[in-house]
Amino acid sequence: MSDDPSRPERKNVLLRMLINEMLDQVRELQRHASGPWDPAERERAEATLERVMMQVRSEAVRRGGP
Repeated sequence: MSDDPSRPERKNVLLRMLINEMLDQVRELQRHASGPWDPAERERAEATLERVMMQVRSEAVRRGGP
């Protein structure tokens, strides 16, 4: 990947950060999917993922897409 600031993935740093956070949350959920997980902890992780996904959607729409 180039450091060219004109590339789309470099133009919207906030959107890129939110997408990375969303992927981290998905990975966290996946790590716990096969084993026991405290229900309250799982609920917090799912709520965090939902919040981040809403932020990604909002930022993508606000900026006219990724």
